[in-house]
Amino acid sequence: MPRFILPQLERVYDTLDELEKGAFCAKSFGGPLSLTIQIILSVSLAYILTIWPVWCVLRYYEYVRLMDDGRSLYGITGFILCQYALAKLALSTKYRGFFMSVFHYAVAMGAYLVFIINPMSIKDSYPWLIRLVGFEF
Repeated sequence: MPRFILPQLERVYDTLDELEKGAFCAKSFGGPLSLTIQIILSVSLAYILTIWPVWCVLRYYEYVRLMDDGRSLYGITGFILCQYALAKLALSTKYRGFFMSVFHYAVAMGAYLVFIINPMSIKDSYPWLIRLVGFEF
């Protein structure tokens, strides 16, 4: 993802910055249009990036299903590995002075904790991933 999608996103955010400043003949509505596009883009990216924590949580529950002891160690290890991968992605993205440029990373990083505490909420958000992994609650 970083190699292919993030360079394209940098161009999109550059264009949105220009639009906000009044480029492309959008002097009066450039700011609100840019903000609207950034919100839609950020929510979409949050959904896409949250696939990784959901997959980590599903793998955790699949692995510890029959265990009696030591579940928390696997949960903590999964948390660290999940956060490390997302942090590497976040560090490769340029912060543009507006929280919407990094909002999706914050949502994805918090998703691991949300789904590890309440795994049944995965059924509402990512039912297709549950079928893909072959996990059963």
